[in-house]
Amino acid sequence: MLSTDVHVSIAQHTLTLPFVALEDYAYRSQSFSLDRRRDRETAANALKQFLRKSRDPGAPLAIDRLSVVVRTYGWNDAHTGQPKVCPLLTREWARAVCDNPWSAIQQALPGDRFRLLDLRRLRIASFPGGANCRDDGKPRQPLPQRDGQAVMVCAAMVFGGRDDQFHTAVVRIDGDLGAIWTVWRHGRNGETAEAMTEREGRAIVSFVKNGLAEREDWPALHSDMCRLRRPGSVDGPQGADCGGPR
Repeated sequence: MLSTDVHVSIAQHTLTLPFVALEDYAYRSQSFSLDRRRDRETAANALKQFLRKSRDPGAPLAIDRLSVVVRTYGWNDAHTGQPKVCPLLTREWARAVCDNPWSAIQQALPGDRFRLLDLRRLRIASFPGGANCRDDGKPRQPLPQRDGQAVMVCAAMVFGGRDDQFHTAVVRIDGDLGAIWTVWRHGRNGETAEAMTEREGRAIVSFVKNGLAEREDWPALHSDMCRLRRPGSVDGPQGADCGGPR
């Protein structure tokens, strides 16, 4: 099931990605209900319904938003069958990251999750609305208007973070399709929040257009990811992911 491709439509854009990349479905949170059995049954039924409705590439499931995680899927000790998923993945990018934490894709994209969404449904001025803005009395920045433009829209509410440390970033990918994620000041190797927003925004745009489109363009995606790796990125023990023959 983890390697199953799902097909969804967000803001009239069809996207294809493996089930293992879907945070809200593949990594269900722990239940604290007194009726855990019913919770498990409800979750299992919802999952079956989601997989059934998203399995047909000709009729993608229309949704407003989707939380995506790009990580070393084959290194999850909590799921003993997960290492076996790597050769079953259909997308080149997913196989590239599955057992390689030094992959250019992981070094270019946000280190945590990012959410793909219909920007027409995103509300910045009020909470809840998905922007996770801190109530600091400062005006919110407008959403990006141009395709490919990334903007820090507000200070982000992060537990334990200072008022000016974390920020919510939004990029307009194509039309009303966008992404939202968290950036921070003085990131790895001193990267500023502004620089992180610009770099990771470009990486997200390339990832969606070249990696999640109906037809994957792996050469274009890999080339972009190599150019957009975060400062201080290093090659793994198996050799360079960028610059050498593949």
